Amino acid sequence: MRADPSKLLFFSDMDGTLLKSDKTLSERNMDAIMRLRDAGGQFIIATGRVIQATRHYFDPMGLRIPCILCNGGMIYDCAQNKVVWSKSLDKHLASAHIARLIERFPDVCAEICTPQGIYDININDIEYSHWKLAGFTAEIVDSADDIPAGEEWSKVLFAMEEGRIPEFAQYCRELEDADKCEFITSGRIFHEMLPKNCSKGEAMLRFIEHYGLHDRMTAAMGDYDNDIEMLRNADLAACPSSAQECVKDVCDIVTGSDSENDSVADVIDMILR
Repeated sequence: MRADPSKLLFFSDMDGTLLKSDKTLSERNMDAIMRLRDAGGQFIIATGRVIQATRHYFDPMGLRIPCILCNGGMIYDCAQNKVVWSKSLDKHLASAHIARLIERFPDVCAEICTPQGIYDININDIEYSHWKLAGFTAEIVDSADDIPAGEEWSKVLFAMEEGRIPEFAQYCRELEDADKCEFITSGRIFHEMLPKNCSKGEAMLRFIEHYGLHDRMTAAMGDYDNDIEMLRNADLAACPSSAQECVKDVCDIVTGSDSENDSVADVIDMILR
């Protein structure tokens, strides 16, 4: 808490942490980000979102530095609008997993994310709502074979009714070759397939290594399973009051506020004071 703000890297999750439930950024959180930047610190987005569902937030937040996307599968340079580093799924393996999962769970949508586009197999109402809230649209396809061969797969997001995750996650763990990729829950209605050894925590360390920022203090803030490795790797870990209990267990600070009430601003204010 006594860190020099000019030496601080603040990594923040978006959904459930920085953004309100309607996916808007509050004026108070925006003001806190600007004050941190004015003090010399860097505010870095670390989200499960893909480029297409994140880019429209860059200008309002004044982001001119790279951010972490795809739950750690990509580092993206906001100023230059280019991918700095990325990790991809084995498309043959991922396609086989998708086919088995949709056969077992015919009500689940598979959203395949690439740097060039987003593709939905077995579209459902949950995914249509996801489009609206996250501010993107996807191309609806019949199968993985319809996705352009030259595009690398950053991740696959599975969208389903609330309450379906435990059964779905268990089945993912039982898939043949499940250990050749990563499966993680990223929300009440989302479970994701990521490249092997992919996490926000690993991407945070890669970010620091790539840009030579070893002398900086790191703070991280998140609310869900997919944030835990990042929180563990940070010097200071924080979460909103609405975070999962497993997330609170690894944090130094649990705020008295949630994402609806500017929990990110509360932590930035603590640091700046």
